[in-house]
Amino acid sequence: MSAFHYNFAVLRRIPKSFVECGCKSDPIHIEKAREEYFQLVETLKKCDLRVIELEEEEDYPDCCFVDDCAVVIGGTALITRPGMKTRQGEVGEIRKILRELKFKIMEILDPDAIIEGGDVLFTGKEIFVGLGEGRRTNEKGASAVASAFPEYNVTPIRIDGPTQLKSLVSMAGRDIIAVGASINATKVMQQIKAVAQFSYRILKLDSDYAANMTYVNGRLIHRTREEIGERSYSTLDEKILYAKHIVSLSEIEKAYGKLTSMVLLLDRVKYPKEIVSNITTQDCIQYSDVSHL
Repeated sequence: MSAFHYNFAVLRRIPKSFVECGCKSDPIHIEKAREEYFQLVETLKKCDLRVIELEEEEDYPDCCFVDDCAVVIGGTALITRPGMKTRQGEVGEIRKILRELKFKIMEILDPDAIIEGGDVLFTGKEIFVGLGEGRRTNEKGASAVASAFPEYNVTPIRIDGPTQLKSLVSMAGRDIIAVGASINATKVMQQIKAVAQFSYRILKLDSDYAANMTYVNGRLIHRTREEIGERSYSTLDEKILYAKHIVSLSEIEKAYGKLTSMVLLLDRVKYPKEIVSNITTQDCIQYSDVSHL
């Protein structure tokens, strides 16, 4: 397996009920959120990815945050158990598509374990898992990750509050970790430096928004200048010399959505030629509750 090389991107369309994820003082405009979603789909295609779109599901307002539903490394997929019980049903469709793509499926057996993909940072060499009191990922969840991927060192990282690990730090390239400017992000990076089994270059940015990005197939996807600020944007322009793609998530951000949370990246050498669907978006592989191939 080549780290950060992928050939599939799984996304899930935004339901009308997504507006429930916002606040009354700054309501979500569903059509604008969907425009941002489709912009992301087109950007992923430019990164040499085959996009698999799942149908939206109105019973799960957060269902577009597919990264929380599984941790996938190489040919193995750990089906997660989100901390909010109202979200746990979201994993069903993700499990189905991963089975269709012939991944080795790992299930969490401990009923007390909770884990969300947004708390799992894979560096290509080791895995960090964000956890803490009252969070959406706990120590038993981190143990499930270690059991699913025994070939990698798995290290817990303590985080204050509900913020997910990849909302504070993310991979900006091979051996490059981007880190935000908040106190929480600084504490997280200090821990990573102290316990990491490998060395990394650190890309410091002026906001946590800026530090949440996706590195895929030698390209970097990050937020717009208006969303991350002039200094962070200039830093990326100066420090990152490989291809960059820019997307806007200002409306999706109102539901605390992050760029990394919107897509589940997969690398499969062998996969079914066709996946049946009733979604008709052009140039995508579409999927909807298919039987085994």
